[in-house]
Amino acid sequence: MNAVDKSRVKDALLRQVEADLLAARGDVARKDAAAKLDQDSSFSVDDQSQAAEAGDLGGLLEGREQRQAGIRSQIEKLDFGPRDEVGPGAIIGFDGDRYVVGVVAAAFECDGATYEGIASDAPIYAAIEGLHAGDTFSFAGHDHRIDFVS
Repeated sequence: MNAVDKSRVKDALLRQVEADLLAARGDVARKDAAAKLDQDSSFSVDDQSQAAEAGDLGGLLEGREQRQAGIRSQIEKLDFGPRDEVGPGAIIGFDGDRYVVGVVAAAFECDGATYEGIASDAPIYAAIEGLHAGDTFSFAGHDHRIDFVS
């Protein structure tokens, strides 16, 4: 995988995180609006309860929004330069799957391939850090082989 390919993977990952961030912001706005009662109108105890619940959900969704913003910042800071060993910014493959190392990421598509993220604090990262293409490792009772590192 060359620098242009890696750049496309990074861009696809950022697009996914941006879409998730926008969705989170929309969810927060909807829940915030649902949490507000018109003080000039009469409302029931049930209305108050639902507004309070919407406010609580809005707070949880704000946490989701903050996490997505943090992930975006983390991706932007990663050095996606060429790699020959597993570390943050590397794109690796094993067991037929592809991963971006150094960030949490749900599955996303780029150029017909699916990628996921492996965070630097994920348990599997300790097993693969510093490995090269062709190296093997054991994780969760299974043996794996690093197919490529770029």
